[in-house]
Formats: sequence, C-alpha cells, structure tokens
Amino acid sequence: MPSRSWMKTAAEEIAQAAQLAVVLEVSAYPKPGNIDRFHDFRDTKYDHFLAGGIAIGACTREASLKGLRAGNGEISLSQLGIGSWIRKGVYQTAQWHQGGNTNLGTLSLLVPLAAGAGMTWASTSKLTAPLLRQNVKRALKATSVKDALNFYDAVRKAKPGGLKKPKVKGAPDVLKNSAAEEITQKRLTLYQVMKACAAWDRIGSEWATGMTITFKVGYPQLAEVFRREGDVNKAVVQCYLKILADYPDSLVARRRGLQTARRISEKAKAVLEKGGMLTEAGKQAVLKLHAQLRSPDNSLNPGTTADLTASSLMVFLLCGFRP
Repeated sequence: MPSRSWMKTAAEEIAQAAQLAVVLEVSAYPKPGNIDRFHDFRDTKYDHFLAGGIAIGACTREASLKGLRAGNGEISLSQLGIGSWIRKGVYQTAQWHQGGNTNLGTLSLLVPLAAGAGMTWASTSKLTAPLLRQNVKRALKATSVKDALNFYDAVRKAKPGGLKKPKVKGAPDVLKNSAAEEITQKRLTLYQVMKACAAWDRIGSEWATGMTITFKVGYPQLAEVFRREGDVNKAVVQCYLKILADYPDSLVARRRGLQTARRISEKAKAVLEKGGMLTEAGKQAVLKLHAQLRSPDNSLNPGTTADLTASSLMVFLLCGFRP
C-alpha cells in the first residue's frame, strides 16, 4: 500500500494538473467567442478565470486523495464525495474573485478526473488514458444522493447562464425550492441526474458516456497537434475548434437556441477546413469567427466547449504532457 506521504505528493500533482489545465485553456488565443489573454467579457475578466483556476487546487487535491484511498480499498467508491468537491470548488472560487461563475462546468469534469486519477495511481505507477477513463467511469456511476444535493447547491451558488432549461424527466428543476426534497425522496444520485440531462446538456452527456468527448476527441487532438507543431497555444485552440465543430455548444443552445448553436458549429467546421491555427488562411478565419461571436451579452459564448477543452488538457497533462 502506498505511504501517506506518497499519496499526498500524488494528490498534489493531480491537483496541479487540474489548475494548469484551467490556466492553459483560458490563456489560449483566439478561442472564438470566449475569454482569452487578450479579451475579457464585460463582467467577467481573464483575471477572474486565472483566480478560479488556482482556487480549485484544494478541492481537486481532496478528490484525488479520496480516489487514492478508494483505489487502496480504504473507502468505497460511493464515499468519493464528487458532488461535495464540486461544491467546495465553487464556493472557494467565489472567495477569490468577484467575476461570477467561471468554473462550475469545468469542475464538473475535472473533479471526477481527479478522483479517477487517484484511483488509477493507487494501483499503477504509469497512468494511461484508457486506465484513467475506466476509473472515471466507475467514479461517476458510484455517485450518491448526497453528491446530487451538493451539486445542486453548487449550481445555485454559481448561477450559470441558461438555467431556464426545458423540464427533464429525472432531473429536478434546480430553480425550484423543492428540488432537494425531490432528490431525497426519489433517491436520485448525481449520475442519474446527469444522465437525465444528457440530451440537452453537454456536461451531462459527458457523464453519461464516460467522457467520450474528453477522451476520444479533445485529448487525441491536443496530442496530435502538439506532436506536429510543438506549440501549446495552437494545440489548445485547435482542440477547442474541433470540439466546437463536432458538438454544438449546449450553453449557446440554452441561451440562443439549438439552431444558433448548430450554425456556430458549421462555422467552426469551415474554419478547420481552412486549417484553423495551422495555416495562415485558417488563422484569419479563426479571428473572423472570434469577432463574430463576441456580443455584449456573451450569449454566443461557447462556454461548454471551453470546459471540455480544459478537461481534455487535464487528461493530456496527467498522461505526461508538460508545456
């Protein structure tokens, strides 16, 4: 069994991967419609995302330690507490900046990745993407009713955009005061809630599919572009464009409708057909799309795509990538 000191060191490294993933994602330029190192939103700034990225260190470290303990057989998977660490991350973020919600969606992906990484490192010294994904799936499916309650509290605290969603069977409306009572009475786990939301929310879909986009689209794209170009910024933006092109952004869909989200995906495909960040014509197309998606109310912001880019980066980092 690994020593306590080794477990703390491993958990620290996993947490640093989560923090760096957030910082690299938000810093990449230009990500059409999103905040980057040169562009802020009216109320939320680049600095807020940097602060939020650092603030998630504690919750991802704790999730990692729980994963290590679960991997060692000290606790059950249902005791990982994924919902509580997402909630803790949202509350800690709010203590460090006043820019509103910067990382609820990201935390919903990075916390399970942290727990899964801990579970993986408990049994092997070499973390690989297939092993990590296998353990992440186990962690997601083992979430509890308490995780669901903590997650709903985190959503209310973060107040993400587009909450006025259509009613979904199996997912109590987070805006209603009766949501917690309904979760408790029906014994709904966080995994069950996310599966119910999968048809209209990309984060829910990632949970339901064992993070298909993160592991099968984003991570391979990052690895391939960085291998060819040796440029982190190009790799991150190209990853963002690939995800956006293949999967209409669910935040945009909630704010402006699915047809608008699909049109943006078609534009991202056209940008990639010109080479994206890998050709001069592609770069100009990226900048043009970036300008088109910037609006005063940020309603064309593909924020979920940014979350998925961050989770892809965390997998890349956990598998050995160093900028």
